[in-house]
Amino acid sequence: MTDPMSVNVHFKCFVMSSPVERSAWEHFRAGREIETIDTSFSAQWMDWCRCDMPDRTVSAALAAALLEARCAASPTGNYGTWVWYPWRAEAVLLLEEEEFVAVRTNRNALKITPEEQSALRGKTVGVVGLSVGQSTAMALAMERIVGGLKLADPDTIELSNLNRIPASVCDLGRPKAETVARRIAEVDPYLRVELFSNGFHEGVVAEFMDGLDLVVDACDAVSAKALLRIAARDRRIPLIMETNDRGMIDVERYDDEAQQDYLHGRIDADKIQEMLEASAWTPEMLNAFVDLSAASEPALRSLEEVGKTLVSWPQLYSDVAMGSGATAHIIRRLMLGDPIADQRLHFDIHEHIAVAHTA
Repeated sequence: MTDPMSVNVHFKCFVMSSPVERSAWEHFRAGREIETIDTSFSAQWMDWCRCDMPDRTVSAALAAALLEARCAASPTGNYGTWVWYPWRAEAVLLLEEEEFVAVRTNRNALKITPEEQSALRGKTVGVVGLSVGQSTAMALAMERIVGGLKLADPDTIELSNLNRIPASVCDLGRPKAETVARRIAEVDPYLRVELFSNGFHEGVVAEFMDGLDLVVDACDAVSAKALLRIAARDRRIPLIMETNDRGMIDVERYDDEAQQDYLHGRIDADKIQEMLEASAWTPEMLNAFVDLSAASEPALRSLEEVGKTLVSWPQLYSDVAMGSGATAHIIRRLMLGDPIADQRLHFDIHEHIAVAHTA
């Protein structure tokens, strides 16, 4: 029996073609009332048959015969995976992992080739900060750009988060890490997800960073940003930071041994140590990360009002959504070995919209 998440999100998968897991499922359901829901399993199997034989017309009879043959070849005479979602108090029957992944990623092809998709299954990405980072984590999960995710955030969902986090009012007060993990589990229970619900700090650096192919900085604390970059450079792991204003994305290639400073040379060894010990942002530190000379006018106006008429820096869902898509694209290309340089990019949609009607 597999238990993909052991922190806060205790959903369980039981593979029916496995004698051990089938027995575990029978024992599990015998001890509790379980509502099973109709997930149109036959339609899932038909989807698989069509994906596996795109050049043929697959009839219901052929699909049924193929499923019967698959069950007959199983040690238990059964096929499928029961997934128990305790927060829904429901169990759903899904295709087993190989068929499920093949069907769920079928419409990625050939923007992502089968060979690339297979290579990406072996990748693990960490996301630190799950406010705007939720959208990046979901983009990675939706496209299955990774086979595993590590997610870190100590905070809970607040009402003011709902302008940019696609959560529910029912999630208010729930840990952000738990919220996004549940969403991922309901999209793809076979993705490996590890949660760090106390956030990213010195005590979890080794556990969080080990095994990562790339890390995403979506956190707010200056000390956490410094610690993350030190850890990334020590392990030679690339880092991506998406800032939303003017579509700014930093690609930090700490996997390149030539990189000795941080954030494209904007931060040296002395400054990173100062940031590591800082409890609050200074104008100099903020400028290194945000580049105030290139910030949008609304963002600069807002910054002047923080602590006066505004509580915090503004973040719009439209900016977050566009940024997470661009970030996911860059991560996919990096994971596939494309030669992307250490750089700061802007994907400013405002610059591409004509103010005057020119037709």
